Order: sequence, then structure tokens, then C-alpha cells
Amino acid sequence: MKLNNKILLSNTILTLVVFVFTSAGIYYLVDKTVFDELDNHLLQHKIDIISQVGQDETSLDGITELGKFGSYEWIEIVEYDGSVAPYENRFATIDTLRNPEKEVESRSYRQLTTTVSVNDRYYTLRIYEEVASWANISTTILMSVLAGLLIWILLLYVFNQFVLDKILTPFYRTVDTLEQISDPSDFDEALPGTSTYEVNVLNRALNSMMQHIRSSFEDQKHFIQNVSHELLTPLSIIRQKAEKILSEPESLDRKTVESVSDIQQTAVRLSRLSDALLLISRVENRQYSLNEQIEINEMVDEVTGELRDFIEMKEIALQKDFECSITVQGNSELIQAAIYNIIQNAVKFSPRGSAITLATSCGEERSRFSVRDQGPGIPPEFIGSVFDRFKKNSNYPAGLENGSPGLGLSIVQSICRLHNFDCRAENRPGKGAEISIHF
Repeated sequence: MKLNNKILLSNTILTLVVFVFTSAGIYYLVDKTVFDELDNHLLQHKIDIISQVGQDETSLDGITELGKFGSYEWIEIVEYDGSVAPYENRFATIDTLRNPEKEVESRSYRQLTTTVSVNDRYYTLRIYEEVASWANISTTILMSVLAGLLIWILLLYVFNQFVLDKILTPFYRTVDTLEQISDPSDFDEALPGTSTYEVNVLNRALNSMMQHIRSSFEDQKHFIQNVSHELLTPLSIIRQKAEKILSEPESLDRKTVESVSDIQQTAVRLSRLSDALLLISRVENRQYSLNEQIEINEMVDEVTGELRDFIEMKEIALQKDFECSITVQGNSELIQAAIYNIIQNAVKFSPRGSAITLATSCGEERSRFSVRDQGPGIPPEFIGSVFDRFKKNSNYPAGLENGSPGLGLSIVQSICRLHNFDCRAENRPGKGAEISIHF
């Protein structure tokens, strides 16, 4: 999950929690305020009744008549029954009220019980007000406040989204730039400064780190190139000397011939290693043009022709499953080297008498060339680093030439990176390994 989404999610959860507690608080305040207003309304009724009775004592009978009708307001005046102390005001909410003469439907009323004095006689006064209308006012106020609060939360969410996108854009731009770097030499431009202090510090640190990495990488490439080039001459001299000695075997004993032969083979392996390192260095330094149109199917046929002796020596059955013809743009010499190394690697690790399948397929987005063997497969702990230089694994069965310099698939990877291709290695359960290039 992206950083801005996490921040928005946490803010949203916090806002919802605050909204729930705020809603409960608002409900309590609104309800209390409305009921306080209702109680004040009942007290005002009491004051009006006392004032009316004080001005006209005969109105007491008329007021008493109000107690015979069920309505929104309800008044009862009876002889003092001692339910409240004189001049005390007692409030209560009742749900059922019955008229002395007829039953009134069940309603919720707010009741004020108090006393009035007429001609030195005390009466118990009960004033009722139906709660429903006041509850509707409370609900309307509550819904209006909560709706306004909810709209504010939605606007705050949209605003936070907009602000976070603006604030985190430089950070995501930095991340995208780093994700596109597959080689330190691809880092051409420094990450720009921003108005956000933390991102600015991050970019400066990354710029410094990438410059050091690029410098070290360039030094390494130059070193490998120089060493590989310098090794060619002494290795060539060693090979020539060994060949000259071996050309006159009659003057040497058997042990000396074997020793010189070992020297020659070692010099040959070192020459191949030097050539491979030199090729990788030139590829990584982009010393090749990529303007040729190459037919992959024809290139595969050429490579299998070059490896025919090696394939026949191991009695490998070569199967071709070309679903389509693939044409790519690049360097024919390098692509041939990549295909050569993949097929040679498959032959090397295939048991005698097995089969190798060369296949092409064309999808909507990418074409694909793959080589499938019936060998032991790639150990799971090794499959992630099978394209790394000099990476060898001792878990292969004996007799599969696991002492190779480990540069074949590394060359493939370097060539694919130069052409913006993708090379992959995977196991086929019980059927060996598959190396593929996705064009």
C-alpha cells in the first residue's frame, strides 16, 4: 500500500472514531438542550396559570376543564395530595396517560408536577407537554449537525488527498527514478531539489550515494576491461609455448607431456574467461550499435549448426517448436552470443541421450524464445542468482561440468539489458530447467 493511502486510511479511521464519539456527544447536548427548553416551556405555563388564577379566581374551574381533553398540552388541577412539597417543581417523562373519563391513546409526555395556592388553599398542578414534537425538533437539529459534520469530513478527505498528492509527488518521482535504474551508468541526472525538507535530504543522500556507486562501477568496468585485455597477450604466449613443446612429444617423458597439456588447457580456459569478461565490459560500456534487423529463428538455426558436434557428442535430441517468426532490432553479434550461451548451457547440463526443445511464441505484447532441457533443474536457492557472475552451485550431480567459469548466463543478462530484453530462468517440475528471452 502506498504511503499516501496509508496516511489517508489512518486519518479516515481516526476521523470516523472522532465522528462516532462526536455524534454521541452532540446527541446528548442536543437532547439535553431541547428537554431543558421543554422544561422551561412547562415552567412558563405554570407562571401563566398562577398569574391567571391570581387575577381571576373563578378561572380555576375553566383551567380544570382542560384536564378532560387529551391533546399536545395537558393540565390537571386536583386537591393538594402531598405528592410534591409546596412550590416544588418536579419533572418526569411518562409514556401512558389516562383521562378520568375516557382512555387516551398511549403517548410520551413531559410532566411538570407542582403546587398552586388559591385563597390559601393548595392544589396540585400537573402540566403535560407531548414529547413527540420536541423530539422531532431534536432529531432535525441532530441530523442537520451530523450532516454538516459528515460533509466536512468528506471535504477534509478530498482536501487531504489533494494535499498529500502534492506533498508526496517529489517522493514518488524519486522512487520511480530509482526503479528505472537497472545499471548504475543509467543514472545520468541528479535527483532534483524540492520544497519538502525531508525529500530534499533524501534526494541529496541518494545523489551522493549513486555518484559513488556509479564511480565505483565505472572503475570496476575499466579495471575488468584493462585486465582482460592485458591478459590476452601473456595467455597467448603461454598457449604458443605449450603448443610448441607438445609439437615435439618424443623429446619429453609422459609426465612432462601431461603437465604441459594441463598448462595448455588452463591457458585456454583463462583465454575464454578473459574474452567473456572483455565482452561483458564492452556490452556494459555500450560499445555496440543496435540498428540491425535480426531474424531470431534463422539465428537459432545458425547457432545449432555451430554446436552440432557438441550436441551429437552427448547424443542430444534437438526439437524445434517455432510457433511464429520473431524479428527484433539490435546487434546480431551480441544476440547470437546470447542464444549461443543459452543453448550451450542447456547441452552442458543435459544428461546424455536426453532432449532439448527450442521454442518461439508470440503474445500480444512480447515475443519469446525459450530453451527447455531435461537436466537436473536449478536448485531453488540458486535460481534467483543464476545470472550472476561466477555464481556456481555444488548441488548439481557429478559429471555435469559444474566447474565452468559461470559467465555464460551473465553474458546473456548483460546483452538482454543492453537491448531492453528480459531474460528469465525457471524450473519445470520433473522436466529440467527453462531459460527464456522475452523480446
